[in-house]
Amino acid sequence: MKLKSFLLAAGLLLTGLAQADTVALWSYSADRNGVFSTKPTYTDNGNASFDALGVSTTFVSQSGSSDTTAGSQALNTAGYAAQGTGDRTTGVRFSIDTTGFQDIVLTFDQRNSATASSWTALQYTLDGENWIEATTFRMLRDSVFVKGLGFDFSDIAGVDNNANFAVQLVSMFAPGTQAYSATGATSNYGTAGTIRYDMVQFVGALIPEVDVPEVPEPASIALTLVALGAMGVSIRRRKQA
Repeated sequence: MKLKSFLLAAGLLLTGLAQADTVALWSYSADRNGVFSTKPTYTDNGNASFDALGVSTTFVSQSGSSDTTAGSQALNTAGYAAQGTGDRTTGVRFSIDTTGFQDIVLTFDQRNSATASSWTALQYTLDGENWIEATTFRMLRDSVFVKGLGFDFSDIAGVDNNANFAVQLVSMFAPGTQAYSATGATSNYGTAGTIRYDMVQFVGALIPEVDVPEVPEPASIALTLVALGAMGVSIRRRKQA
């Protein structure tokens, strides 16, 4: 899936996102002590985490991303696999508890350096162990944030109301090859390449509560039957009269 199509798909989500609730967000803003971390900025259920997959992470400028918060930063990842090795093994993972939510949508900003892999695979898991490929996309520009990338999981069974849901973004070989292609048009892929992420957000709709009718206590049922019986007697007496 090319980046243009991926962006178009994300753009179609905007109307729905405006009315959705945030399930988890990573905006990489400092905490009250001024410390930056990979912990989520917000999580509705309190159960969200980040894992680096074979890469190192640092915090760098978020300039150009959709985050306009003063003093905020972006997550920089480095140390990707050598050319021709580690297809779909290095990148980042976000685990999110979607309990109580449905129609989950992921959005994020991504910035590749010129020598980073231009192709990324988006994978997800429903059980925390087995991974399924949702889509792949190609970054066509380097050294600038591409904002509003996203994927709509609302039609995928098992994502809703799932404490084990997680996604990962991993570098991949160019389709049909055994090698990475560089993001920069005139560059060669190299292990010095970096990828930045910012405003990683999962939104969804609250699952409506189902009202369960109250079951009358046995005593209440007995009283109701007695009352109905009395009504029947009264009606019969009126007819006889």
